Amino acid sequence: MLFFMVNLRSFCMLFCILLLKNNIFSQNLVLNPSFEQFKPNGEVVACQFMQSGLLEVVSEAWTSFVDMTPDVLKAAENCPLLTQVHTGEHCGGIIYYLPSKDSGHKTGYREALQGKLMRPLRPGVRYRVGVWVHENPALMQDHLKRVYSEKTPIAPLKANNLGFCFTVTPLDARYALRYHIQDLNLKPQVNFEEIIETKGEWVYLSTTFVPDRPFQYFTIANFFPDEETATDMPQARHQQLDKINAGIESSLMRTKRVAYVCLDDVSVSPDKPIVANEPDTPKSLETTLLTERKFTFSAGVLFDSGKSDLRREAQSELDSLAAFLKKYPRTRIGISGHTDDVGSDADNLDLSARRAQAVHAHLLTLGIPASQIEWKAFGETRPIADNATEEGRQLNRRVECLVLK
Repeated sequence: MLFFMVNLRSFCMLFCILLLKNNIFSQNLVLNPSFEQFKPNGEVVACQFMQSGLLEVVSEAWTSFVDMTPDVLKAAENCPLLTQVHTGEHCGGIIYYLPSKDSGHKTGYREALQGKLMRPLRPGVRYRVGVWVHENPALMQDHLKRVYSEKTPIAPLKANNLGFCFTVTPLDARYALRYHIQDLNLKPQVNFEEIIETKGEWVYLSTTFVPDRPFQYFTIANFFPDEETATDMPQARHQQLDKINAGIESSLMRTKRVAYVCLDDVSVSPDKPIVANEPDTPKSLETTLLTERKFTFSAGVLFDSGKSDLRREAQSELDSLAAFLKKYPRTRIGISGHTDDVGSDADNLDLSARRAQAVHAHLLTLGIPASQIEWKAFGETRPIADNATEEGRQLNRRVECLVLK
């Protein structure tokens, strides 16, 4: 009997550990986070790098852009370059530093991986972004010699600026990433500024951020130019190679300073774990207005930064509000605009007014009578959180709906 009780206790402890582990993994919103899922007939050969355009054909949920060849790599015991990934058999791989002076490109050569989340992030909620990374000079040597030639001099190095840029909609793969960066002024919300050095091991990088929009896509890359990317190569050696490469007409034979990193188990998850009895979505707009007599829209859901034109994604949010007003025609609401304290008082008051007016005007186009809604601007005068933190400022940038009658 004692033996049975001890084993039962051990079983219960093991069950709880597994349950906790599964709950933690269930928080990860990244689709195909460890690059193990492939499309029908998709296959990756060990010790082989990918050719242009193959990523989208082979891998589930991961895409890239024209003029670059990021990799999905397969580890194997007989592959000296990559004998083991962090989990499973596969990982991703990108060149994230190769300066223009070496590559012959007008801008430094970069590769990128674009991933997708299983559902949009919730503005105002803190998320943890993590990735396991691995760098290996031999891997970089082999990769670049296959791209250029066996005679091409390769100078592997370590670099920083591995970043995650989150977007509401996917970036168009038909355009080069550098054009997206220029045209959309893309900047990573998460950027690892330390130089990545793993000494042949797998190392975990992670940090947190608070989204201000319902992001569902992200791109992993180096979003910074050559001169803003730090490396472990001494400056004197950089200057020496610059001088040598400047005298070589053919880009094929210029020394290639390159940083290449393998990526595995990419994760984006709520920083505060979601427990089983806690709903993953907030209360419905109708329930909130009926019980709390107030509903708050994050400004990032409705508008682009600093703008007052309603975003495409705002339509469904305001459709719900219009449906509520049509269901309860005797209800009268007030639309109030609020900002953080960044900028002048006058500018913030003007922005909050234009945003409240935009919501008001859109509701009128949806058939809501003017007698049922009114608007008012408050600028930065009514914060609900501390403006000293980015999380607080994001909460203060909002449009509130108040039940007046």
